[in-house]
Amino acid sequence: MRAAFVILLSLISVSAAFGQQRPPARDARPPAREETQRRVPDPRHQPRVDQLFERLAAAATEAEAAGIADQIARLWGRTGSDTLDLLMDRAQQAVQGGDGVTALDIIDSILALKPDFTEAYSRRAAIHFQQKDMDAAMRDLRQTLAMEPRHFQALAGVGMVYQAGGQPKLALRAFREALKLNPHMKGIRQAAEKLTLEHDGQGI
Repeated sequence: MRAAFVILLSLISVSAAFGQQRPPARDARPPAREETQRRVPDPRHQPRVDQLFERLAAAATEAEAAGIADQIARLWGRTGSDTLDLLMDRAQQAVQGGDGVTALDIIDSILALKPDFTEAYSRRAAIHFQQKDMDAAMRDLRQTLAMEPRHFQALAGVGMVYQAGGQPKLALRAFREALKLNPHMKGIRQAAEKLTLEHDGQGI
């Protein structure tokens, strides 16, 4: 579980180290259409993000892919507001200080002001995962993907939630989808390979 959390943090935020475990319902489905905001990320960044995804697909090495993925994450993390960017920095500092409760409060405030800020949902999902609230983590990950279907970090996070909840088939499916977008995620590739070996011949 600890290893999964470390990987999730590294995926959800490149620049931030953002009881009983409660697995997601086995018939978990995306929220109903009216409950999910299907807005695109900030259109000012979209052409650049599109270009970076083209470069990511053609990346020859893990180091090259990591640099491109970092650029994508930085663009996704821009709110377009100095005030909200400052709040995001404070949420990051709270996470790094081990204060997830404060980080959640700050991100909730950000989303109240900017409900179409995709990256805030993915950051909040990482905190929910840390707190072992898998249902809340899955809701935020699905919201992220509804707004940016190419969010490979969120896809990897979905896989980790399913894996933590004892659903290897769904976990492997999510990992493979994430790797289609960014095949150089070493931790996710290893997790997918491990699941394939462990469950070979069991329907996966």
